[in-house]
Amino acid sequence: MLRILTLCHGNICRSPLAEVLIEAAISADPLLAGRVTISSAGTSDEHAGEGMHANSTAILSARGLRTSHQARLFTPALAATLDLVLAADQANLRNGRSIIRMAERQPEIRLLRDFDPTAVGHDLDDPWGHPPTAYERTATEITAAIPGLLAELRDRI
Repeated sequence: MLRILTLCHGNICRSPLAEVLIEAAISADPLLAGRVTISSAGTSDEHAGEGMHANSTAILSARGLRTSHQARLFTPALAATLDLVLAADQANLRNGRSIIRMAERQPEIRLLRDFDPTAVGHDLDDPWGHPPTAYERTATEITAAIPGLLAELRDRI
């Protein structure tokens, strides 16, 4: 079983949105379904225990996807259970690396947008505090990275 995690700051906007969108794509892929698990976490505990941001929930609900979520902190113990961490932006990449260095077993960490060959920039837009259109833009950026990610995951299976 390949275990991946999406990582952002608070685990209420970008990482749960990415988690569910990627989860749906993995479930629809006959080579990956049942062989890859995905979860999410944040580098900050300020939203720990909270649900997903309402705008992320609305996007997923409109697509008929799961909206249940409980924000959690990315810890060295959690990192040790993973194979790949997908960071939302450079700050999450740096913070994630710091946490991973303390783990018994260290997973690979990369930026999610690195899987999109057409991406302009490396950071996933942070929609927090912006209108719903910003969340849609973030969902579009995540969706654009999914084909490259799935190809990578197929190579790892």
